[in-house]
Amino acid sequence: MNEVYEGYWNKLKNKLFGLLCEFEKGGEWEPFLDSIILELQGIPKDRQTINYISLCYKINSLRYLRYEYFRKVVFECMSLISNGDNNGVL
Repeated sequence: MNEVYEGYWNKLKNKLFGLLCEFEKGGEWEPFLDSIILELQGIPKDRQTINYISLCYKINSLRYLRYEYFRKVVFECMSLISNGDNNGVL
């Protein structure tokens, strides 16, 4: 089962990078952000660590940030995913 979660978190990191790219080119990034937020809400309670909660708060703040902060927070989120519990899995 951990392989499934590892795969999911890697996929989420790719989505976050895609979100940043969409934001940088002035595309439709807000619906993309909404889909990531909705996805995170589906994580089972027993898998919601402190890193998961921090990740959710950071991702939810993205809508209100200027570019330089947006970019920084996206990379912080990707780092949280990579450095989470269980060898990179939140």
